[in-house]
Amino acid sequence: MPSSLIYFRNLDQQSGDARLRAQWQQLAAASNSSEAIYQTPAFADFLATCAAPQQRFHLYGAYTASHQPLGLIPLLHTGLATRVTRRWYQRQQLVLLGSSPLLPPEPALLDALHDFLLTEFPRVQALVYRALPNNHAIWLHLQQSSTLLPLALHGWRGCHSMTLPSSYAEYLNRLGSKRRYNLKRQQRQLAEAAGGALALQVIRDPADLAALEQGLQLCCPRARRLQLWDRNEMQALARLGLLLCFRIDAGTQCCGVVLGLQSGKVYHLFNILPAPAWQALSAGTSILQLALAYLCDAQGGHCQRVEFGYGQPAHSYQSSNAVSLRSQVLVLRDNPANRLYRLWHGARRALLQRLHRKADVR
Repeated sequence: MPSSLIYFRNLDQQSGDARLRAQWQQLAAASNSSEAIYQTPAFADFLATCAAPQQRFHLYGAYTASHQPLGLIPLLHTGLATRVTRRWYQRQQLVLLGSSPLLPPEPALLDALHDFLLTEFPRVQALVYRALPNNHAIWLHLQQSSTLLPLALHGWRGCHSMTLPSSYAEYLNRLGSKRRYNLKRQQRQLAEAAGGALALQVIRDPADLAALEQGLQLCCPRARRLQLWDRNEMQALARLGLLLCFRIDAGTQCCGVVLGLQSGKVYHLFNILPAPAWQALSAGTSILQLALAYLCDAQGGHCQRVEFGYGQPAHSYQSSNAVSLRSQVLVLRDNPANRLYRLWHGARRALLQRLHRKADVR
């Protein structure tokens, strides 16, 4: 479709319309993005309540020249100057939530979208795809662009995900006998040391948050807790139906907590936080297994995939985990300053990689 036959419209004032929200929810549910949760109406409601002062949510629609809808583009405008910061200029970015718009990834449509956004937000320095796969149609198309400068900011890093089987018993069968034996042994040792059978508490509703907050106090130093969701954020996530966390106890002892969000059939696991007293007994592995058992069995197959995000898990789980390469991709305006920045960034990254290789050899 030629870009001249496409136009975009701001829908901020219509984002509460019931018909639009139903279409929006359907598009997010059908998205194959690993971060589709950030494209949902519920997450937009969360941002409306809890976004930082220098952030603002926007919703745009894409249409044909005959006014037929093509899809939606949820955005987060960051780096806005505020009275709190007392800075008149900050480096502004426009984050495409979910790491891909709710649109068909057609080249002409992508070109029209990128051109429109950089014109609509003239002070924005970069469009951002926070976790774009290296084989995604958007990245492949950006490589061919003659008007934009794509940059994989931190290189391509492994993101782990797990497709859940229909039952936890089936999941265990995939691991092999030795791994199953070790998991049972670790759980038994943890229960014996903590003084009771391991019990899972599911935390979804605002009424459950007191137990979660107490568990976090027992499992995390204060500095670490400040990096996690605060009370208002947890209340909002629970009220909007996004929160799904777990607390694992043995007797009167808290053994750990798991922090995550669920939207549709995907669970996003952010933190596994074992209590310090039980880390030597592989408490993190044990509490993760109880959470996986709940996701497989107690939800009746509703949850079909777990997203672990960037990073390397403590155990490779080759038989159950899939690894995809993703990166935070910046889409920069093509100008001399950004060309110089991209060259500098590439040279710096190459130097750091060389130094790391030398350190590994030593």
